[in-house]
Amino acid sequence: MQIITLGPKGTFSEEAALLYQQRTTGRTEPEKIKFSNIYDCLQAVESYQADRAVLPAENMVDGIIGITFDALIEYHDFIKVNDEVHVNIQYVLAGKMDRPAKVEIIYSHPSALNQCAQNLENLFPAIVPVPVASTAEAAVKAAEEPGVAALCSPRTAQEYGLHILLENLADYPGNETRFFVCGLTDHAPTGNDRTLLAVRFGVNRPGQLHTITGFFAENGIDLTFVQSRPYKVRPQEYVLLFEMVGHKSEPGLKKALHQVEQTIRKTNGWKKVLGSYPHRKKEENSSNRTGGRQA
Repeated sequence: MQIITLGPKGTFSEEAALLYQQRTTGRTEPEKIKFSNIYDCLQAVESYQADRAVLPAENMVDGIIGITFDALIEYHDFIKVNDEVHVNIQYVLAGKMDRPAKVEIIYSHPSALNQCAQNLENLFPAIVPVPVASTAEAAVKAAEEPGVAALCSPRTAQEYGLHILLENLADYPGNETRFFVCGLTDHAPTGNDRTLLAVRFGVNRPGQLHTITGFFAENGIDLTFVQSRPYKVRPQEYVLLFEMVGHKSEPGLKKALHQVEQTIRKTNGWKKVLGSYPHRKKEENSSNRTGGRQA
């Protein structure tokens, strides 16, 4: 199975891809994992250049990864969420220097900086961290530039030959990120599933959200989250995202989705089922299973 995920090499996304490999094939094969940006990952699956895309979806501290949901909405005709992976998130500060006192600048992904904001402020009150595209990019900078440290995973630090200066920098213990596994079809029902739905009203009227959630309530469907995303083609308009318990093929959920469809059509809006997939628990990191590096 060819997997593509958010790059470059050494990110938590790679860790999620390795966990998914282990679950589905019983082994990890890093050579079968490619890297790109989120939109190109979905394009690769659509064009049969990859079997699965593994994309970050939600962090328990920083919330949803908006660009992933935006991309899924755009590619919904071709790509569906068909599984999920939960990754334990550990952050360290790493660099080429031998002690934290020599750190002059800190780089990391914006989400990582948000997840460690309080500890970084307490430990380095005079340093304003600088956001970059990924924790791996931060590690590259730390490996090449004097005085630079990266906020990244222990695995990333080792991947780029950095010394770990400080450990356990996340503001909240038990931090984890959920990743979506995306393919050309949904997952078959398992009896413990989730369904992801996007809805946009063509015309806004009072009580529309109440009406939509009422359909789920009367059919006994439990909503696990409700979010909104800006609708990129129309300023100041929004897309509503619903995740719910159940598979889209189940009678109660099927009825509720039909009711939503009928209501949305009256406003000249749309609904998009972005996938049905098994609900998974957090798995042990692949590096811990094999006795290797932490991730």
